[in-house]
Amino acid sequence: MTKRDVLNLLASAHDLTAGAIARQLQTSMEASGMMLIRLMRQSLVVRELDEGIFIYNLTPKGDARRVFLNTRTSETTG
Repeated sequence: MTKRDVLNLLASAHDLTAGAIARQLQTSMEASGMMLIRLMRQSLVVRELDEGIFIYNLTPKGDARRVFLNTRTSETTG
């Protein structure tokens, strides 16, 4: 699971829990939780409390970083 994986997932789906992210990216809850903390500290993801459950969404800065990372990856593989 990379930063790009999480940002791309959050760009395609909104209001995901850490558990949903872990399941979709086939990783542990601990790994997805740590990645989400790092992304929040970088202001790429926001966390909101919804009926007692934390949900995560991409910020505009996170979307810009996602586009940059996808472009950079395309250039190095193409």
